[in-house]
Amino acid sequence: KLAFVGSRCQKCQTGHLPPQRVCVKCGAVDQMRDERFADTSSRIATYTLDHLAYSLQPPVVAAFVDYEGGGRFPCELTDVDPAKVAIGDHLEMTFRRLFTAQGVHNYFWKARPGR
Repeated sequence: KLAFVGSRCQKCQTGHLPPQRVCVKCGAVDQMRDERFADTSSRIATYTLDHLAYSLQPPVVAAFVDYEGGGRFPCELTDVDPAKVAIGDHLEMTFRRLFTAQGVHNYFWKARPGR
């Protein structure tokens, strides 16, 4: 969870996020190696603005992120102007606090505009 690791097929080099046992491109079985996706180039495949979900800074901007070389991940965007978000925008991953419950912080990955 915290390392943001997916898998890459050793036969055809297709990336998978979340990690898979069977390659979606070539069908190879159990020929994956772990790969860190946190530093992989990515773009917005699709997104939505959620005005109903709780957020410290509404609306919540939820997106499906496509990674270069394969892999797709649903996540929340941060540090964005909702009016300027567009399909195809370049993103980078950032590790952020999601919420705090009973004094315990819960962190996970979010995406922000690429620099």
